Amino acid sequence: MKYLDLPTGKRMSKIGLGVSRFGTRTPEELACAMLDRFIQAGGTLVDTARNYYEWVENGRGKSEEFLGSWIQKHGCRDQLVLSTKGGVTNRGKQFFVDLSCEGLTLELRKSLDALKTDYLDIYLLHRDEPDRPVEEIMDTLQQIAVLGRCGCLGVCNWRPERIRAANLYADRYGLRPIKIVQTWWSLASYTDAMWDDATTTHMDPETSQYCQERGCLVMGYTSQAKGFFQKACAVGAEHLDPMLKKRILTPGNLKKLEFLKDYCGKTGCSPTDVVLGYLTSNPLQGTALVSCSGLEQLEDILKSADYTLDVSVIRLLDQL
Repeated sequence: MKYLDLPTGKRMSKIGLGVSRFGTRTPEELACAMLDRFIQAGGTLVDTARNYYEWVENGRGKSEEFLGSWIQKHGCRDQLVLSTKGGVTNRGKQFFVDLSCEGLTLELRKSLDALKTDYLDIYLLHRDEPDRPVEEIMDTLQQIAVLGRCGCLGVCNWRPERIRAANLYADRYGLRPIKIVQTWWSLASYTDAMWDDATTTHMDPETSQYCQERGCLVMGYTSQAKGFFQKACAVGAEHLDPMLKKRILTPGNLKKLEFLKDYCGKTGCSPTDVVLGYLTSNPLQGTALVSCSGLEQLEDILKSADYTLDVSVIRLLDQL
């Protein structure tokens, strides 16, 4: 397992386990087994959010509650880098953002209670509220940091210009800055219509440049592009399910697929080695968040946790 050192001194694994379905769609026995195996393999980063699977009946907070109970049972809180997100509620799959001080404070208290902890390693704002001044949001985050004893503050699905403005304000007044950026980041080239959700963001050149210059760590969600490359290598792109075809089967991604198949054939590495190595070996420092449907998929990921993809190969992939 590869690691990054957080400013707090904790080691954050460069593979992070996303547990959005735990407590709702993933059976309890399987969820526990995946957490057990991930920690056993040296994983430390576990990522959740207050509103995950809120669109399931009584789903709000269930991921946090499940994770909190598992951590309490295993007594492993200090071994983990625990990350959660707030500021969003759902009605169906519609997002409503409230980054007011009152709203975030209430949510944070509920997250701490659900997770059965008195501190968070990482706290992220799950979406931006563009009409709310970034200065107000950063002032609120300072209070959140104290209340939640948050090791690092960050944002998820924020545009680079808003992140830059937030940190300029923090620098000007000696406030705690945004250190973590969570966004859609994978080997696959992104298209604006890919996920049909204008409130999400993806890794673009401006975000990448800013994070490298500023030293922000990136948490890449959908890091395996829903398994597009692995599945296409296994069964052929023409046999992918309609969702993957619609969202990821683009000319640019087909070029990357052909490169990947050729590279794996020549080097003997697996498609997962390349897909995960693209993030975990990237000059842009960050982690690959993974969500697994079962232990077999998790084992495939863990086999690639130590793989190093040469930076020259990453640059070639970026040019395709």
